[in-house]
Parts: sequence; structure tokens; C-alpha cells
Amino acid sequence: MTENTIELLTLAQLSQGQDWRVQLCHDRPVHMLIWITRGQGVLQLDGQRRGLGAHNAVFIPARALFALDMGRQGIGQAVLIPDGNELRLPQMPRHLRIRDVQAQTELTGLIEAAQREQQAKRPLYHDALEGHAALMSVWLRRQIMQDEHVPNRRNAAARLSARFCQMVCEHYSSGA
Repeated sequence: MTENTIELLTLAQLSQGQDWRVQLCHDRPVHMLIWITRGQGVLQLDGQRRGLGAHNAVFIPARALFALDMGRQGIGQAVLIPDGNELRLPQMPRHLRIRDVQAQTELTGLIEAAQREQQAKRPLYHDALEGHAALMSVWLRRQIMQDEHVPNRRNAAARLSARFCQMVCEHYSSGA
């Protein structure tokens, strides 16, 4: 990924053929929207382990600790969005189970259109990718606003775990 370029990858490309690259807890300097289309797995996000399956959308802000284990049957796409762009993206990690078929189709269509732009590399394709990413951002924020995706109030243990994960990302290079 070149700096300031939106990139679309399959989950296999994201792991670069080495599962440990996504299965171990780590953070990335880019925002990621992961769309799972097949399979089941486990996601560690914001200090919590969750089951993951088809038609799940996961938003991971830049520098948020996560791990993803989809197994061999998992299929999905990842949209990598550079930090510091003009898009209005959520500030906290989100895991959404999308039950509405129309919403599933809409996100799949946006990702496929962006993939076509990325592969064709026509003139101004960077601008087109930014436009598709902006539409994905709108889709994501619309989904988050729905009552079924309002997160439950976290207990003290969940808040402590989330804060610890945040501190790991902020201070791991300092040796603290």
C-alpha cells in the first residue's frame, strides 16, 4: 500500500499467505473496513473476543488493537483507508452483524465497484476510490445508527480491557 492510497484486499491478501499476520493481536496505521462474505471465525476487537460469520462488517480505526482468525473457509474483503483523510469515519471499533439483505447487497456492490476501479487503474482512479470509500463510510455510519447496532453498555471489565488495548497501542514502542 502506498501512502495516502485507499486499497482493497481479500482476506488472503491481507494476511499475505501467512495467517499469523492477522491472527496475532496487532494494530495498523490505517483504518480498515472488513466485510466477511463466507465462513466463521473469531475476532478480538476492543479487548473482547467475538464470534464472526458471514455478512459481518468490522470497522477497525487506525492504531486499534485487533486479531482476526477466519480459518481456511473464511472469505472476505478488507478496505484499507489511510489515516488523516477527509472521510468521516467512526472513532471506535465496531462489529456489525448485517441481517438486512438490501444493506448486504449495497456494501458488496460498493466494494466490488471499488475493486474494479483499483484493477483497471484508469485515469483518476484514486479519486474514484476516494468516492467509493466515502460511500462506504456513509453506509457504515447509517448501519451504526440503527437500533440493532447500538452497543450495549460495557461493564467495568470490558472498559478496563478496552483501555488496556488502547494503552498497548499507544505505548508499546516506549518499552513501558
